[in-house]
Amino acid sequence: MKKIKAIILLLFVVATFSVNATNVNVDALPDSIQYSVDLDAIEIISNPKTNTPVITFPGSVSVLNAQMLEQTNTVSIKDISSYVPNLYIPDYGTKLISAIYIRGIGSRINSPAVGLYVDDVPYIDKSSFDFDFNDISKVEVFRGPQGTLFGRNTMAGLINLYTVSPFQEEGLKVKLGVANYDTYNAAFNFRKKISDKFALSLSANYNTRDGYYTNQFTGKSCGDEEVAGANLKLQFRPTSSLDITLSSIYEYSNQDGYAYQMYDKSTQEVSPINYNDYAGYKRNMSVNSLKIAYTHEKFLMNSVTSYQFLTDDMNLDQDFTPIRDFTLQQMQKQNSITQEIVFRSPKTIKGWDWLAGVYGYYSHIRTKGPVTFYDEGLQYMVETPFNTMYSQIASRPGFRGPKDLSLQLDKTTPLCVDGLYKTPSWGVAGYTQATYNNLFTEGLSLTVGLRLEYEKTKLNHITNSLRNMTGAIVGSMQIPQMPFPIPINEAIDVPLSVQGNESMDALELLPRFEIEYKVNSSLYTYVSAARGYRSGGYNFQAFSNIIRNKMIIGAVGNYASMMPPAMTAETDVNSMISYAPEHSWNYEAGIHYDLADKRVAFDLALFFIDCKDQQISVVEGFGRVTKNSGRTHSTGVEAALRYSPIKPLQFSASYGYTHAVFRENYDGERSYKGNYVPFAPAHTLAVDATYTLDVNKKCLDAIEFNLGMTGQGRIYWTEANDVWQNFYGLLNSSITLRKGMASVSLWGKNLTATNYHTFYFETLNAKNVMSQSSFVERGRPITFGADVVVRF
Repeated sequence: MKKIKAIILLLFVVATFSVNATNVNVDALPDSIQYSVDLDAIEIISNPKTNTPVITFPGSVSVLNAQMLEQTNTVSIKDISSYVPNLYIPDYGTKLISAIYIRGIGSRINSPAVGLYVDDVPYIDKSSFDFDFNDISKVEVFRGPQGTLFGRNTMAGLINLYTVSPFQEEGLKVKLGVANYDTYNAAFNFRKKISDKFALSLSANYNTRDGYYTNQFTGKSCGDEEVAGANLKLQFRPTSSLDITLSSIYEYSNQDGYAYQMYDKSTQEVSPINYNDYAGYKRNMSVNSLKIAYTHEKFLMNSVTSYQFLTDDMNLDQDFTPIRDFTLQQMQKQNSITQEIVFRSPKTIKGWDWLAGVYGYYSHIRTKGPVTFYDEGLQYMVETPFNTMYSQIASRPGFRGPKDLSLQLDKTTPLCVDGLYKTPSWGVAGYTQATYNNLFTEGLSLTVGLRLEYEKTKLNHITNSLRNMTGAIVGSMQIPQMPFPIPINEAIDVPLSVQGNESMDALELLPRFEIEYKVNSSLYTYVSAARGYRSGGYNFQAFSNIIRNKMIIGAVGNYASMMPPAMTAETDVNSMISYAPEHSWNYEAGIHYDLADKRVAFDLALFFIDCKDQQISVVEGFGRVTKNSGRTHSTGVEAALRYSPIKPLQFSASYGYTHAVFRENYDGERSYKGNYVPFAPAHTLAVDATYTLDVNKKCLDAIEFNLGMTGQGRIYWTEANDVWQNFYGLLNSSITLRKGMASVSLWGKNLTATNYHTFYFETLNAKNVMSQSSFVERGRPITFGADVVVRF
């Protein structure tokens, strides 16, 4: 409570200051904090591998600057999906989950299909993708395979985030905010240029809020979160040709609950959130990097070294019901090192531009995953299936075994099955790309790139129970010519253990071909073809199913010959837990049109993707696993328009269409050929308008009005296409009052209170494992708040 009062007090002080702030010439402010958009400015892609104007980049890219991030209250990676065509990042679960889809290709769990770089540092694991934004100057989203230059797990695209350089902008920025659902946040950014050779920046942020919905069982809000982070950057420029940057980023997050509600897909009725066991997620993550940029008259060199550390703790009520079935805990400890060195030409020499680089990484993940089966879990997951199956078999004509046999387990104490999984992986790559300009005619260029990448992943796994599964098979057997039945009471004492070592490796060639034609200084066209690749891996959650199978097999014991083979067959561990790499070819054609004097910019792209062994997330038993689905085709179009008819008014719109379908997909029981790929929206749409009214009064310089709408759908949730989310739109708005170096913003999201679902999954029914239950998570309700920003 004291913390909340302190934030409110600070908010009041800063608001008071903003009203009396000294009048400052807005035109003198740094570009990143001016509130007018200048389409005459040339937007540059910042990555050292593709340091070119957006208009000349032969591919689909969207750039969100700091002003747009502020106007739309974009605070995490999950918020940007609404503004980029064919990008979908559903906001559900916790920060552990970063499901990113581009053009029908993506991943809910395990290997990502979209890469994430922050200040040119590759984030190795998607468990670290979702963090709170602070001091972000720009977001770049590349759509389509980026594997030639960026390697593994960028087959659908790449997201680049950049923080502000202290050499470019100095000063202190303080931001305080409040919103409904008891949301309070605070952030500051301090940047100082000590000399022409040394500058530093320090930023920190804190956010806390209650969950949007209530768990009926506990009567408490579900989804509370608390996040704190800090970022330190030291930048050295000892000479005009050398730039050295040391950076360290840290974030702590604590989230309570998963807002999953039981869903009846036949009636589309949604039950309240109602589960009994604790569910939540805690995470500590740190990313540290050293960047060296060296300029020589014959080449430019960039070196990026990083060390990444993450520990987390996830707890799940795995059945999401009031029944005390079983719970899952997953604790990860990750250590990763990356190194990349890139050389490229400083300018075009005799028509040629070139670059070459090497990359290497090592990652070690230690995952501990205890699963606890309680009395009702042992009853419904082991006893009931055994007894039901045996009763059905015993009722068949001619059956000569015991008629009334039943399994009775010892349920006086929970059965805890512990798991330890160590996953070291490493990889190396070399790549090159060359562009020949003015090929045959002026304005025509050809680019060819190639990457050779090798990676190896190992898994050392030990899964065992802290006590044996004990109990008895009881009943009786009637023997002909015997006057009474013979009682049966056979004790069972089954050890539960699975252990082993698995490994997989891959050697991949990732080529890229591009032809670009400069019609004039405002119009560029291009065609490209590129190969994409996503790593294979292992499903840790599959081990809970493996152990359950061992329970059934152990319980069957001497009666195995009477049971169906599917019920007693031993599990092939490697085939059950592993999934293969995914490959694709992406073909694209597009145009970039930027007529600055008329303040118009337009992009259009058409694409076709042929994907083999596409990795999709499915439910197997009580776990969610990744499997290969055969072959898919994705075709579609993307368009973006930016228009400023008069300087105070800026308008933008983007649209994406994706037709992603299975060409081959058979699960052993049915074919899904022709069905839509799950979690791939057919349509994405964003429309945004900003108008700045110059007031130029003593107490107020300007008022900025922003109104936007985002939409996406239809989204199919399953391979069978029997459950879906229709297209929905969200209305968002903000009003910002600016005076000198201070501003006050009032904002709202989902102002029409649209009811929609961001996630759907199926799992085994808690009381009847022979059937399934369905769950959904509702999207965010209407949210609104106020932010105060002061710059010193």
